[in-house]
Amino acid sequence: MTKGRVIYEDEAEPHFRLAYPRPALAAFVEYYFEVNQPATLANPLYLNGLPNLSNLICISLTAQPWLTINQQSGAVKAVKGSRFFGNLTNLHTSIYPAGVHEFYVKFKPGTLGKLLRFRNVELENANADLAAFIRSDNWEDRLQTAPSFDARVKLVEMMLLRRTQAVELDYRFQIVQKTFDYFGKQHINRPPNLAWICRELGVSYPSLHRYFTEALGYSPKYCQKLIRFKNALQLYRRHGSRYPFEDAGYTDFSHFLKDTRQLTQRLPSEL
Repeated sequence: MTKGRVIYEDEAEPHFRLAYPRPALAAFVEYYFEVNQPATLANPLYLNGLPNLSNLICISLTAQPWLTINQQSGAVKAVKGSRFFGNLTNLHTSIYPAGVHEFYVKFKPGTLGKLLRFRNVELENANADLAAFIRSDNWEDRLQTAPSFDARVKLVEMMLLRRTQAVELDYRFQIVQKTFDYFGKQHINRPPNLAWICRELGVSYPSLHRYFTEALGYSPKYCQKLIRFKNALQLYRRHGSRYPFEDAGYTDFSHFLKDTRQLTQRLPSEL
């Protein structure tokens, strides 16, 4: 079993850069990030990708390949060139050796599907050539010549703004996005349950379930489970097993442990 680690957005890493989108793109993009491994680096970087609902566009800035491992099936795949990554149903470990330099756009659940006209569930666990979805050579040429991470972010935002202006997020999809906002909020006591969220949004649960399956192919309960687990894992890493996990939406620590095993086939300490 190849071990890696999860990096959270608020953690400082020497070879990992992150930036958030401008307001005009905030409905589509979660954030931009970059993995840049110096050619002189002695050890590769092992990163764990938790089961999630996001789609990624990866623009390769060097020719150095890297590996990705599906930790459930054990399948190992070499990655080279610009790629499209679908939402994950299994834990995946990425192994970045010296010389890798990749720029990523992480899209909010379902939004890249709106741009490119597919459903998340249709491309789960996908690892495909980006050229099958967009004209990737234009993206590569421009980003490879940009002098810095900040410059690459500005270039990508210019290209995305043109695409997003032609996409309408209807009220059903906006309700889905608002529900995700509630899922991600950290509350003093515990995250709000779906019944409370439905009351706040003025929608019945059957309607909310339909909006989620239309937009993502997954139920609200499954989506909430993934986000609750990601948040609770971060709390576990900070505070250990004595943290009051009912505040994170679990019955107790054993409930969190059960979800960890079910979603990743690992213990929390191995993530």
